[in-house]
Amino acid sequence: MLFTIATFASVMLIGAAVVQQLISVKLQRSFQQLEFRRLAVHLQDRVAVLMSVRGCDPSFEKSLLGVLNQDYKNYEIFLVVDHQSDPAWQFAQQIKELHDTHDRLKIEVMSNPGPNCSLKCHSLVQAFHKMVSVSDKLPEYMVLLDGDVVPHKTWLAELVAPLLISTVGGVTGNQWFEPPRGSGMGTLCRSAWNSGSMILAINFCNPWAGSFAMRTQDAIQAKLPEIWSRSAVDDGPLAKAIHGLGKRIVFAPSIIMVNREPCTVGYVLRWTTRMLTWSRLYEGTFFLTVLHAVFSNMVMVANFVMLFVGLIYFQWGATLISLLGLIISGILSAWSYQVSRKCVARSCELRSESLSPIAWQRLTAVFWLIAPAHLIYGFSCARSLLWKQIQWRGINYQLIGGSQIQRIDYQPFEGGQGPANVSI
Repeated sequence: MLFTIATFASVMLIGAAVVQQLISVKLQRSFQQLEFRRLAVHLQDRVAVLMSVRGCDPSFEKSLLGVLNQDYKNYEIFLVVDHQSDPAWQFAQQIKELHDTHDRLKIEVMSNPGPNCSLKCHSLVQAFHKMVSVSDKLPEYMVLLDGDVVPHKTWLAELVAPLLISTVGGVTGNQWFEPPRGSGMGTLCRSAWNSGSMILAINFCNPWAGSFAMRTQDAIQAKLPEIWSRSAVDDGPLAKAIHGLGKRIVFAPSIIMVNREPCTVGYVLRWTTRMLTWSRLYEGTFFLTVLHAVFSNMVMVANFVMLFVGLIYFQWGATLISLLGLIISGILSAWSYQVSRKCVARSCELRSESLSPIAWQRLTAVFWLIAPAHLIYGFSCARSLLWKQIQWRGINYQLIGGSQIQRIDYQPFEGGQGPANVSI
C-alpha cells in the first residue's frame, strides 16, 4: 500500500515537472519567432517616460543614467519622488545636474496623496498631469519605467516600435532576476520562482509596468489616470483598459530586463505575497494560480512524507521511488530554469548585450532550492488569499473588497543618503 501511494505521488510530481519543461521549451521555440522591432529615427515621435520612486533602489543610479542616454531623438522623463527627505530626491538632483545635458529630466515631489490608491499610482497620476500641463502638444507615446530597471541605449526605440501597428494598444517587457556571484538563498529562490512566472507572463502578454509603452491618447480614452487614482498597482488595470479599447498587448522580445539586486528570504516572502495579492485583485486567471500552488505543493510534500515514512518503516521500495521522484523532478525543474534563462540570453543578444553562461554551481543550487521555492510559493499564495492588509515600501494598505484599497498611514521613506545595498 505504501509503495503504491509513493509511486502515485512520484509519478504526479514528475508529470508536473515534465509539463513545466514542455511549456519552457515551447516558449523557447516561440521566442525565436517573435518579431524584433526598433523604431527608425525618422519615425521617432515624442515620448514621455513616467517614473515613480520611493526609496533608492540599488540600481537607481544606473536606471536614471540609462534612461537619460537613450538613442531616441525626442523624449522627456517625468519623475515623481516620494518626499524631499527621500534619499532618491537628492540623488536624482545630482544626476540631473551632472548628466542631463538636454534637460530631459523633470523632477517633482509627490503632493497630496489620495487615500484610495497606492503611493506609486498617485505619483504616476501626478507625473501624467505634469506631462499634460507642460506640453503644447501631447506626446504620441507614454512609457512606464520602474526605478530598479536599467534601460539599454535602444530600450525606448524597441519598446515603442510595435505601437506603429494600429491594433497594438500596449507593449510590455518582463523582468529576469539574475543572482550575482555568491548570492544567498533569498536571491536564488526569487530567481527560481520568477523563472516559472515569467514563462506564463510572456505567453499571456501580461503587462509589466517596469517597461511598458502605450499611446497617450489611448491612456486618455481609457481614463487610465482615473483608474490609477483608485488602484493598488499600476500594471494591474492595464490589460482590461487596453482590451476595452479593442486593442491588444504584445511582448517586446528584447525587453526582458535583467535585475541583479540581492535580496533576503524575508524579502522574497513579502515580495511573492504582494505579487500574488495583486494577481488576486486584478487577474481573472488567479484561480489557476491557486490550483497550481495547491497541486504542486501537495505532490512535493507527499513525496517527502513517503520518503521519511519509508525510511522509518524500512519500506525501501517506497523510499527509493519517492527519492527518484524528487531527484528527477528537481533535475527537470533546474532544466526548465536553464531553458528560461536561454530566452533571457536571446533577449540580451537582440539588444547587443550578453548574459554569461550559467555556472554548474548555480544549476546545482537551483536543484536544491526547488522544494524551498515551492514552499515559498504555496505559503505566499495562501497568505495572498487571507491578507486583509498589505505593506509596500513601509506603507500599510487595507484591502477593502474587490480591487479597492485604503492607505492606512503615511510617512516619508527612511533610508540612507544613497542607494540601498539590497532590494527595498
